[in-house]
Amino acid sequence: MRTITKFILTTGLIAGGVLAYSRVYKVKWSKFHQVTFKTTQPTRRTIIRKKIFSGTLIPHKEINLETHLTGIVDKLWVEVGGYVQQGRNIARIKIQPNPKEIEEAASKLRVASINLNQARGKYLRSKHLFTKKMLAKEAYEADLASWEQTKEAFALAEKTLQITQKGYTHAKGANANLIKATTKGTILALPAKEGSMVQATSGNARGTTVAVIGDMDHFLFSAQVSELDVADLTKGMTFTASLNAFNEAKLQVTLTKIAPKASEERLKNGEIKFAIEGLVQQPKKSKITLRAGYLAVAEVVVGQVDNVLAVPESVIQMKGKDCFVKCLHDGKMVPKNVVLGLSDGLYVEIKEGLTEADQLIVET
Repeated sequence: MRTITKFILTTGLIAGGVLAYSRVYKVKWSKFHQVTFKTTQPTRRTIIRKKIFSGTLIPHKEINLETHLTGIVDKLWVEVGGYVQQGRNIARIKIQPNPKEIEEAASKLRVASINLNQARGKYLRSKHLFTKKMLAKEAYEADLASWEQTKEAFALAEKTLQITQKGYTHAKGANANLIKATTKGTILALPAKEGSMVQATSGNARGTTVAVIGDMDHFLFSAQVSELDVADLTKGMTFTASLNAFNEAKLQVTLTKIAPKASEERLKNGEIKFAIEGLVQQPKKSKITLRAGYLAVAEVVVGQVDNVLAVPESVIQMKGKDCFVKCLHDGKMVPKNVVLGLSDGLYVEIKEGLTEADQLIVET
């Protein structure tokens, strides 16, 4: 009897212990597996999509003055930063003397001198006879014309010899060896210094640049943009450009040029870039002095929607071609398909699929 009683008591204690342990374990297990979600809700926002790229300011018009003579820069009459009018003398080129050319020019001058003396004597005789009415007017005028022609030929031969010997001539109106400004503007650079050798344009070879003249009253924004950016650009659109040199300075730019072909130089490096240019509108009362070469960062608005339902880009997930978000409903995760609109990189417009009351799960 005692044995049976002990067995019953032992069995009861074991059963009670197992029951108590199972309840405690169940509570702990449920607490361990209890999941909490971080959530957010769709909000109304203004979404602006921008393209941002850097460029530089360049003069609206920039001219390279190239020499048409081979020789040495004998004289420069301008300095970098100076303003010049069209037609002003920029430089004088001294041609390097060539003994053979000098001898040929001297020979032509001697022949011209002989012809000049001969024509002068003939003209004086004709004039004397004409005044005594012993020579026809036609014959006198012919000798006069011959005299004038030989004077011009002598003057030309004299100038040619001077240019061949010295590289220039002091004769009035002679400017064959002068480099003149072809437009008004500011001298941006003088690549050729006094005493340096310059090469004339010949065949496919370009001549040495003596000076660079730019129109500093008007500027262009110039940049190289990728194929992804150029697809959103159109001529005539306006955008702002911020100058790195001035924190608060923003310029209005009107896009005037989009290259129809990618830059060949960039293609050699494996880059696909298109050149663009835009006319800069300078503020009338601005104290900022614009300079060629300033770095500017452009912000081009390519899309904008106002007061639209939007969610963070981070909650959007993809499944094939469909987009969806994970929503919390009655403590459970429920996926919802959505139709997306404009995105600024941080937030994206929701066209269909959500309301402002939806709780979106934010995965961390």
